[in-house]
Amino acid sequence: MSEPARKRGVLAGGEPSTSSDSSTSSEWTTDDDSSTIESSDSDDNNDDLVSSVLNVEFEGRNPQFSDFPGVKQLLQQLFLKAPVNLSDLSSRLITQPGIGSVIKQVHDDDDDDDEDDNSIVDVNQVYGITTILNISQKTSECVENLHKLMLDLSNQFSDSDTTRFVNGLLSDDTKQVGLLINERYVNIPPPISVPLFHAIRKELFSLKPKDSSYNFDYLILISKIYKAKKDKKENKSFEGATVFWSNAEEEFFDDAADYKFEFCVQNDKGTGLAGNWVESDPEMVPFRRVLIFTMEKFLSVTNTLASFLEPAGTVYNSAYKPGSI
Repeated sequence: MSEPARKRGVLAGGEPSTSSDSSTSSEWTTDDDSSTIESSDSDDNNDDLVSSVLNVEFEGRNPQFSDFPGVKQLLQQLFLKAPVNLSDLSSRLITQPGIGSVIKQVHDDDDDDDEDDNSIVDVNQVYGITTILNISQKTSECVENLHKLMLDLSNQFSDSDTTRFVNGLLSDDTKQVGLLINERYVNIPPPISVPLFHAIRKELFSLKPKDSSYNFDYLILISKIYKAKKDKKENKSFEGATVFWSNAEEEFFDDAADYKFEFCVQNDKGTGLAGNWVESDPEMVPFRRVLIFTMEKFLSVTNTLASFLEPAGTVYNSAYKPGSI
């Protein structure tokens, strides 16, 4: 069977930002003023370059209680109708100490004096969240929900080897398993993930000596993917269908995953792909792909991502640089 065509986004350009906050260990800023999206056309195999202008500056910072509504909304677009207490999960992600980042738009004090309402920044808007939650230790309702969800999904949708592995992994008290959450709105380019992932690495490096629950053996990532239905009247098989990744960088984790399985969420209400679609375009059917990989694979993939995607102009507020930990 031929490998599905792939699409990846690559961001170029940008100037260093002078905005930083030394009180937040995971903070970074990037001012991206141009982007180039490289795509593959499955019909004629010709690459098209589409340029767009981004005049938005983002920063990553530790989650705060005021981020609760935004974090919950992002989790809803990932889990859809899954039986997970998202209020409890949002609270856990915000209150767990010293790990995780939310994406915010940079607020300039000069904006307060700007008379143009279109330039006003909503300081409470959360554009994304990247973090890890231990799901081995069932210490809250949401963790119990996630633990059961992974077992149920694996039993229902994966092959026998994967099912056996997942059941063994989640029942082994000696293994620490983390759920890697990497969720953001679809119009934010993949390079923004590089400093977020490496902030996670730095935070884990600091936390592991103090708390063994952060010394993860395996990570689980639930990715949002879409498959193009070739015939709108037929929906019996997606074998060989083109796969589109909502977060393009997650395809690197897919390549490195030790185990994986997927399931269709077409009957659930979710967020579709951004873009200009016409009637003749194939229908995009949403799936979730569950990726399971070792912590060593996470370190290797994030190093690879840094070499491919790190945005020009990224500023870190410490001596830490990707690949140094």
